[in-house]
Amino acid sequence: MELSTRLLLIGGIALLLASPAFSRNFTQLAEVTGTGVGDDFGASVAVSGNTLVVGSPLARCAYGDCGAAYVYTAVNGDWTNLVQTATLTPPAGIGGFGAPVAINGDTIVVGNSGPSGQAEAYVYVNPSGNATPVAELTASVDTGGGVSSIGIDGGTIVLGTPSASAAYRGQGAAFVYVEPPNGWANMTQTAELVLVSSDADTFFGFSVGISGRNIVVGAIRAKVGGAEQGTAYLFLEPMTGWSGTWAPTTEFEASDATRKAEFGFAVSASGDTVAVGAPDEAANSADDEGAVYMFTRPASGWPKTMTETAKLSLSGAKAGSELGWSLVLSGTTLVAGAPFEHMGQGFVYVFSEPSGGWQNSAQAEQLAASDDSSNDYFGYSVAIGGGVIAAGAVESLDISPGYGAAYVFGQNQ
Repeated sequence: MELSTRLLLIGGIALLLASPAFSRNFTQLAEVTGTGVGDDFGASVAVSGNTLVVGSPLARCAYGDCGAAYVYTAVNGDWTNLVQTATLTPPAGIGGFGAPVAINGDTIVVGNSGPSGQAEAYVYVNPSGNATPVAELTASVDTGGGVSSIGIDGGTIVLGTPSASAAYRGQGAAFVYVEPPNGWANMTQTAELVLVSSDADTFFGFSVGISGRNIVVGAIRAKVGGAEQGTAYLFLEPMTGWSGTWAPTTEFEASDATRKAEFGFAVSASGDTVAVGAPDEAANSADDEGAVYMFTRPASGWPKTMTETAKLSLSGAKAGSELGWSLVLSGTTLVAGAPFEHMGQGFVYVFSEPSGGWQNSAQAEQLAASDDSSNDYFGYSVAIGGGVIAAGAVESLDISPGYGAAYVFGQNQ
């Protein structure tokens, strides 16, 4: 299961609100909380099998806001009984470690989202205690900034670096790493994914997703028809495997995106379907309500340019909700966060694909934290895996304002 995530720091004054009713189909099974005010615990989450990973990119260390990631295990598969099994911390001098995070099986990848320095990510295999990474992934060129997003599927990892400038005309880039035959080791990229457009400052690489041979990359500042709406791109792994430098196979665009919709803010892929979030889209004529656009591969194959198969939005005008800030697609299920809805309380929405394929819809199951309040930003990050849904709330008030929390939901039997 892949997960793409991003980091943005937000603060606010908390006001206690009444909690809405839970979804009929899902129940909150567990909650884990941060340990320090302003650590942004829950800025990224990932889940696979019986393992939950939570990023805390502003966790303190002797060098400042270094960041950390925490690993939890569901004992005997029981998500109501979570035990912290590992703490992952960065080498000296690394900032923003812990956002993003990704997991597949027993392999965990943690990136540094720091605004300066070289893009780096660290690979851990079945970590425990204060674990040491088995590999460091770097780029062979100056990226001009940290990792914004990570995707992993099997032995392939993709890193998004939207600040990459010197070698990429300010467009950004994505880097692919393929696990060596003897296991993960320190390495530079196996392949580079780039744009052929002359536009600069597209923020290409802001989000990434991977499923099998398909890699999707978001570029939130890309122009469509002269307007800065955002785009996303599909890269199809060549039959000879990933190597060298590659241009996209397909460009995804929204048919109705408004200016600065930030289409491509979050992306995910599952099989032959791609989901793209546009959290600043004025859906239902409500500013920044947000929407998620679904793209399904046509029978004739992926075209050079494609508009959406379906658009998913909220029921009624809900300005400022920013649906699609976070999302993950798994099979016929799409989970999307709207972390700023209802005074920043935040909700997570679960959309299910109809039997005839994805269709325009505003119907979804709504998930909320059991202890929610305003400015929690529940849904800031989301993940699917192990039969559960995980969601982060970077400003949760559970212990103290700004500690952050992560929640696990299971479907009722």
